[in-house]
Amino acid sequence: MTSNGWDFDVAVVGGGPGGSSTATALARRGKRVVLLERERFPRFHIGESQLPWSNEVFQALGVDQAIAAAGFVRKWGASFRPPGSTTEQYADFAAAVETPTPQSFQVLRERFDEVLLRHSAQCGVTVREGHRLLDAAFDAEGVTLHCADPDGTERTTRVGVVVDASGRAGVLVKRFGRHEYDPLLRNIAVHAQYEGVPRADGRRAGDIRMFTRSDMGWLWLIPLSDEIMSVGAVIPKAVHRSEAKATAEESLAHYLAATPAAAALLERARRVTPARVDVDYSYLATRMAGDRWVAVGDAAAFLDPIFSTGVLLAMQGGLDAAEVIDAGLRTGDLSERAFARYERIVRKRFHHFRRFAIGFYDPAFRDLWFTPQSRWGIYGAIVSVLAGNWRPTPLTRARIEMFFALVAVKRFIRRFRPVGRS
Repeated sequence: MTSNGWDFDVAVVGGGPGGSSTATALARRGKRVVLLERERFPRFHIGESQLPWSNEVFQALGVDQAIAAAGFVRKWGASFRPPGSTTEQYADFAAAVETPTPQSFQVLRERFDEVLLRHSAQCGVTVREGHRLLDAAFDAEGVTLHCADPDGTERTTRVGVVVDASGRAGVLVKRFGRHEYDPLLRNIAVHAQYEGVPRADGRRAGDIRMFTRSDMGWLWLIPLSDEIMSVGAVIPKAVHRSEAKATAEESLAHYLAATPAAAALLERARRVTPARVDVDYSYLATRMAGDRWVAVGDAAAFLDPIFSTGVLLAMQGGLDAAEVIDAGLRTGDLSERAFARYERIVRKRFHHFRRFAIGFYDPAFRDLWFTPQSRWGIYGAIVSVLAGNWRPTPLTRARIEMFFALVAVKRFIRRFRPVGRS
């Protein structure tokens, strides 16, 4: 224990992408970090499709070579197919302006998360798997954590700052506030893994495919290996209440069969994992920081997965949290005020992508997206956001605003269109 009475400078609660990123970034800045993870890795997690803008986060953490060497499926874009159509709208990340490296990955999260966690350990983080946080006692000089180790023995650890990276559990977020669910994104997801699903040839073989539904839901097909495909349905909660079946497996089968374009691809497919259901997963924490604590990743916020932003938001937030914690440790100011800038950044980034997620459930937005225009550079600007561009240049931002202006016009026209006219 050091002269300030801490066993570690920082404790990170949770070993997912947000937690491991925060821990690694702090350790690489010379801080003493302990990471407490209640499970043992590898473990299942949803969120397999990654975005090109994550590549610069991988590089900042020094884990890019390990990820590139892990053998994950390469992803160059995404395709979207509307109901009743025989063609797919393809978003090629190579057309995304301001995107340094357009190729990303589809990952088995149990392997991807373990690569990140083992990298944290290699960077000097003390990783304690199978450790469950029981309580955190805050005082003016630090935080005393009470934990249970794998055999149930209770131990205490004294730290200067705690990072809540506990995912939806939000152990500190829910102690000091709550998760506020998004009223415009009340959806459920039901998903499983399949084998025997045909895929595109060549460069597009690894891309995610999305099939939209007339009820504003959609299906995803994500190749995870040469044999395995992640298959899921995102359905409005109101629709699910009336159409859900007795089991998750039956519900998933129902939504797949009711989406003809996807059903044709799954005729000879075989489900190889149980189906799982996730409910009400779009939210923001009412508080993301306080005296001696910060929340990152899914503990702070989670956005509808239509554009696969989850891991990017978590890992970029981890880098940002590490920066403010490092500064606070150096200056001795670990107050909520010192972390206010971090919270503003996370909220601003969340709302940047939320605008597009909400837009995708707007028929006017979909109409324009499925009839792209190359004029004025609008298409490249929109695809750059879908690639993860959270800090567009003024020109790209202007093009984005032009797109949403066109959406507003389209929405106005739809409102007054006579019934029956296309």
